[in-house]
Amino acid sequence: MQILTLFIALAACLSAAAFSPAAPRASHHAPTFSHRRTASSAPTILRMSDSGGGGGGGGMEKSKDKKKGLSTIVIDKTDTQMEEDETPEEQWRVVLHNDEVHTFNYVIRSLQKVIGTLDKKKAFDICTVTHGQGQATVTECWKEQAMKYCLGLQRQGLTASIAPESKFEGGGGGGDGSESG
Repeated sequence: MQILTLFIALAACLSAAAFSPAAPRASHHAPTFSHRRTASSAPTILRMSDSGGGGGGGGMEKSKDKKKGLSTIVIDKTDTQMEEDETPEEQWRVVLHNDEVHTFNYVIRSLQKVIGTLDKKKAFDICTVTHGQGQATVTECWKEQAMKYCLGLQRQGLTASIAPESKFEGGGGGGDGSESG
């Protein structure tokens, strides 16, 4: 690209020097190159249409001032509103089930490790409810996160499951006690 620009500038200088009667001819001087373009100073405007079905993102206007070598691109934004799904995602519960294998301290440490937002007291309360009722809700979140928490607890050797919030009555955080482990 630079070579092409060099040749164009050389050709412009040579043609101006060769055909201009007022231009002095220097025999021992090297030619000087100008970065100034000799084209007309009217800007070129390109317009694109969205009617082609290619998407686009609005009309686009590109104007290029050939005199300065600058280009400006202006994008017209169209206001399109997408229909949002008004149905909120259902919450899921991570349920810890009682087992007679692990100590309270191990379960507390495992809960804190997997669910980083649990403090020691909350983890102890979950252990107490699980031991007394057979199961307890560890946390409520969206399904993908609930699956990650459940898998993490299972990797620690604990018995855990997930269930949609709609399966529980009362909404209490302590579990429903219908199952013993």
